[in-house]
Amino acid sequence: MRWVSFRKVCAGLFLLFALPVPAQTLHLVTEEWPGLINNTPQGPDGVLWEISRDVIESMGYDLTLEFVPWKRAQRLVLTNERDGIIGIGLTAKRETMFRFPGGALLVSETAVYTTQERAFQYEDLDSLKGMRVGVSPGYTYSSEIKAAIHFEHVNMPSIDSGLQMLLLGRIDAMLANRYVAGIQAERLGVADRIKASEKPVSGGPVYLAFSPETSGEFLEAFSSALERYKNAED
Repeated sequence: MRWVSFRKVCAGLFLLFALPVPAQTLHLVTEEWPGLINNTPQGPDGVLWEISRDVIESMGYDLTLEFVPWKRAQRLVLTNERDGIIGIGLTAKRETMFRFPGGALLVSETAVYTTQERAFQYEDLDSLKGMRVGVSPGYTYSSEIKAAIHFEHVNMPSIDSGLQMLLLGRIDAMLANRYVAGIQAERLGVADRIKASEKPVSGGPVYLAFSPETSGEFLEAFSSALERYKNAED
C-alpha cells in the first residue's frame, strides 16, 4: 500500500511539473498619445504599443495595458501597483523614481508644420516671430517654447483640428509630434498639402520605464530584448 501511494505521489508530481507554467503577466499603464499609442475599441495600437508588446512577449511574458490620466499612471507605477509606464521621457528626477532600461523605445521629435504653399524654413524659435502658432494644451513643450513671446500661441484642441486650422489659414504654423501629425495628415488625406520642418524644435528618447521594485536582472533582459528587436527591424 505504501509503495502504491508513493507511486501515485510520484506520478502526480510528474504531471504537475510536466504541465506548462503560465506566463507571468506584466501590467502596464499609459495615457493615450494619438498616433503613437491609441486606445481603440479593438484594443491598444500604435508604434509604442507594438514595440512594447513585441519585446515583452519575446521575453516570455504576457502583458496588459490600462489607459489612465498621466499623473495617475506615474503614481500607479511609483507605488508598484503597476509594473511599467509606456511613453515616458527621461529626466534627472524621473531617473531617481523609476527604473529605466538601457534603451529607448524610439526618439520623439516636435516639428513645425506649415502648408506647402508657405515659403518657410525653420531654423530656431526666432524663425516663428510674428506668426500664429498652433499648440496643444495637453502636450508638454520645452520651457523655451512656453516662455516665447515673439509669436502667438493659439490653442488647438487636437492634431486633427490643428491641421484643419492650418489649411484654413487660421494659424500660420503648428507645433506637433512629427510621427503623430504625419499619421493624422495621411488619415485626413491632406499629407500632400502640408510640410514638416527638417530641423526639429525639440525632441528626445521615449521609454518604457518600470516600477521601483523591478530587478536589475529584468531590466538587463529587457534592454537586450529591445536591442534584438531594433536590430531585426533595421
